[in-house]
Amino acid sequence: MAQTILYYPGIDIQDGVWLRNAILYWDEVSSITPYMNYDKLSRELFYLKRLNVYNPICLDRLFFSEFSDKLFTTVKKRISAYENSNSGMNYVRETKEIIQSEELYNLIHYNKLPKNVLDYLISNNYVSECTSYGWLMIDKKISQIYMRTLAEYAIKYFDKDIVLGTDSEVHSRDIYNYSICDKSSRTQCCKINLMNCFPQPSMNVGYEDILEFKHKRKDELYEFRRKIRELEEKMYKADSFEEIKHYETKFIEEWTHSLDNFTRILKEERIQFILGSITSLVAIPYVSRQISNIVSPNFSTCIQTGAGFLNIAIGYYNYRNKICAQKSDGGFSYIIKAKKEGIIEN
Repeated sequence: MAQTILYYPGIDIQDGVWLRNAILYWDEVSSITPYMNYDKLSRELFYLKRLNVYNPICLDRLFFSEFSDKLFTTVKKRISAYENSNSGMNYVRETKEIIQSEELYNLIHYNKLPKNVLDYLISNNYVSECTSYGWLMIDKKISQIYMRTLAEYAIKYFDKDIVLGTDSEVHSRDIYNYSICDKSSRTQCCKINLMNCFPQPSMNVGYEDILEFKHKRKDELYEFRRKIRELEEKMYKADSFEEIKHYETKFIEEWTHSLDNFTRILKEERIQFILGSITSLVAIPYVSRQISNIVSPNFSTCIQTGAGFLNIAIGYYNYRNKICAQKSDGGFSYIIKAKKEGIIEN
């Protein structure tokens, strides 16, 4: 898997299954903060930050890079498109200013806004000062548009291998949205769903235990992670529907064995776990354009594997120009979902 997983859409990452998964299966966890010494993080993130497991991403360098003008242009374009499709926009803004309804606005720190974007938002009455600590009140929809654009450019800007991570499919689609108009091979993707057959540390497992396990059994962990990464790379390089089906079947045969071995290791180290789910979005640029004549955009196939199953779905997503070259041969967006019951005791 990729080196760094960027949590989206928030700054703070809740103490939960998502964070435990990210610590175990990725080398580094990040979120976008207003500045490097941001002090409103949870105790868990401060602890992980001291160990260099969590590293915040601050975007001040992005704002003075070659991406700055492109960021500004993209924000204006997307807000304009939203305004043109929403004739009631002005009414919502005026209502917000009168009643200050919490449902109509978010808070955003001014350090997350380059000057040209901030000036544009102020001039259009999208933001107003809220506190003396640098937080601004911003129209909720405008905030969503800006933050997904900011995350997109953060992924493009940094040299290290960063992938998007979330616990919500809606948030994943914020950036890599389903394409209705462009149904070419250039936007074709596989959604690889491992359902209820992906080991996740349970909530009663401490971060220290996860990090100790990660260090002690790093070879076995690497081998287990490699199986998913290998499937992603093969899907990326596949040039036919038949080849995708072949890799899918082969993965099932190997995954069952790998899952048995890895769960045995977790039990040996007394790491309680649950069998949850993970979804990986992978580009398939080499598949012939004729694939659309073989399967529909909503094509999906499912193979059972024990208590869980693998599901491969083919769709069209706007991922081009949003990912870095070093991520193109593997997954670039991950949704981690926990199964609430079924803790496996040691």
